[in-house]
Amino acid sequence: MFLKLVFAAFAGLALCIPAAQAANRGNNGAGSLEFNVPLNYMGSQSSSFPDGSSATTNAAFGLGFGMGYNFNDHFQVNGQFSWSARNYKASVVPSPPGPISTYSNTMYSSTIAVNAVYYFMAGDFTPFVSGGIGSTFIDSNVVDPTSGGGGCYYYPYWGYSCYSPTKTSTNVSYNYGLGVRFDVNRGFAVEGSYNQLKISASQGDLPTSDIWRANFIFRM
Repeated sequence: MFLKLVFAAFAGLALCIPAAQAANRGNNGAGSLEFNVPLNYMGSQSSSFPDGSSATTNAAFGLGFGMGYNFNDHFQVNGQFSWSARNYKASVVPSPPGPISTYSNTMYSSTIAVNAVYYFMAGDFTPFVSGGIGSTFIDSNVVDPTSGGGGCYYYPYWGYSCYSPTKTSTNVSYNYGLGVRFDVNRGFAVEGSYNQLKISASQGDLPTSDIWRANFIFRM
C-alpha cells in the first residue's frame, strides 16, 4: 500500500510542474551513467497446479541495485539485480495419490535482468515504459531428498552446523512496466512504477508477479 501511495504521489506531481520548467533540462543527460536502488513490493499470490497441489505466497518487500547507461534523453539500457524472501503455504498431493500434506516455509528468489527504458519526455518529469529479459533463481527452502548432498561443519562460535540441499530452480524471466520519473536535481532522481514479472519454467509458466517499485537513482 505504501508504494501504491508513492506511485500516486509521483503521478500527481505531474500536474504541479510547469511545462516550461520541464523543457529546461533533460532528465537523463546523453552519455551519463546511473546507479539505482529499487525498493520492491510484491503482492500476494495464489497458485494451483494440474495435480491438485496449490500454494499461497504472502506479500513482501524486496531490495536490489543496478546500473544504467543513457544513450540520450529518452532511451536507457540498464542491468538490475533484485532479491526477496517471501513466506508461503503449500498443499501438496503426493505421487502416488494419498493424503494431502500442508506446510509453511520461506521462499528466496533473486532476479538478474537486462532492461530497456523509454522516457517519453526529456524534462524533469516524464512517464516511461520498460521491458527486459533475465534469469530468476528460486529456492523453495524444502529439503531435496534426491540430492545426496549436505553435511556438517564446525564453527568456533556456534559449534557444529548442518545443512541439506534444498529444491531450487533457475528459469528465464521477462518483465515489463510503466511509471513516472522526477529528477530532483542533476545528481538524484526518483521513480515510481508498476511492473510484472513472468517466469517461464520447464513445467509451465509460473503465475505473473505484480511488483510496485520505488526506485532511487544517483547519476554519476
